Amino acid sequence: MKKFIIACAGFLFIAQAHAGEMNSADAISVAEDYLAAYSTFDVEIMAPFMADDMVFADPTSTEQNADGGAFMFDGKDAVLKGLGDYAAQYKSFSVDYDIERRYESNGVVVFVAELTYNLVTNDDQTFSGAAPIVTAITVKDGKVVKHLDLYDYAGNAESFTD
Repeated sequence: MKKFIIACAGFLFIAQAHAGEMNSADAISVAEDYLAAYSTFDVEIMAPFMADDMVFADPTSTEQNADGGAFMFDGKDAVLKGLGDYAAQYKSFSVDYDIERRYESNGVVVFVAELTYNLVTNDDQTFSGAAPIVTAITVKDGKVVKHLDLYDYAGNAESFTD
């Protein structure tokens, strides 16, 4: 019994030591604030939320990237350049998350949502669309270290054929 009590005390000590790093509510708050900044596609607004070693990945985006590959950026500077270059293709570009479910586990905040985007091309054509998305934002020490998007690009494309 004594070993059990010592083990429990040790577990509580470790849990308390790690709790000071970032609690669930703090991780959610950072992720929500970052997602609001990301929705603007303005890199100056996004930058303060990002860790220097941030990774951005959207393995579902193979058709959308200029080189035909998925959006994969490693490091804050690469993320800002990649997202900035993408948005610069348009006069305006923004996204809106209609969040259906959100949860946090171990610093990863997962958003299940309907994503709507609005854009105006450089020749003044206006496009909007919507489709389901899952976005996972990993927060560590108050900064976003990973952004993972899984978007239904096929479902979005179908909305243009109706």
